[in-house]
Amino acid sequence: MYCSNCGNKIDEEVKFCPFCGASQVMSNDGGSTMNELKTNIDNGKQSGNLYRVIGWVSVAFSLFFLPPLLGAVSVIMGYLYRDHEEKQGTIIMIAGIAAAIFGMLLGSATYY
Repeated sequence: MYCSNCGNKIDEEVKFCPFCGASQVMSNDGGSTMNELKTNIDNGKQSGNLYRVIGWVSVAFSLFFLPPLLGAVSVIMGYLYRDHEEKQGTIIMIAGIAAAIFGMLLGSATYY
């Protein structure tokens, strides 16, 4: 489990985070689910997995849907992922450009 305030990994049974002191008691108002979602997104950003997944998904979709837009998204995600792993981030950027070009050529070839 992760702290709902600072995002550090903590034990399931703790009531207060040992790092920041925030209460870990779950409320019934549904806010804890939103906090968990925000924490998971932040952890994905910190590990770079969010950028990598969005980058590769946008590469795949840019072959068939909105190639310039999704190609640009994959280049941006590849650039952001380079902070975590430079080689794969560069590959995502190159694949995004290639998929956008190929998607535009594929779209124009099937238009007529």
